[in-house]
Amino acid sequence: MIHDVDHTGVPNSQLVLEKHPLTVLFKSRSVAEQYSLTLAWDLLMEDRFKDFRACLYTNEAELMRFRRLVVNGVMATDIADVELKNLRNARWLG
Repeated sequence: MIHDVDHTGVPNSQLVLEKHPLTVLFKSRSVAEQYSLTLAWDLLMEDRFKDFRACLYTNEAELMRFRRLVVNGVMATDIADVELKNLRNARWLG
């Protein structure tokens, strides 16, 4: 539900080449993914979703775990970032 929220229509590499303003904000790393996360998280934190959030987590520790899961899940969709790919692969090596 979060991947590609408000996608610009071009890959991250093109955003970096064009020096899109988002590349400055996200330091040219997984720009589209980080932007989608920011928009989605801000939306989730709106008052109108208070009851929904109460179904997702009940305390600060659960909130932090939920956020890590969401961030890791969305960032895993950036298959072009070699460093992220290496980190993901390293998890399987033990």
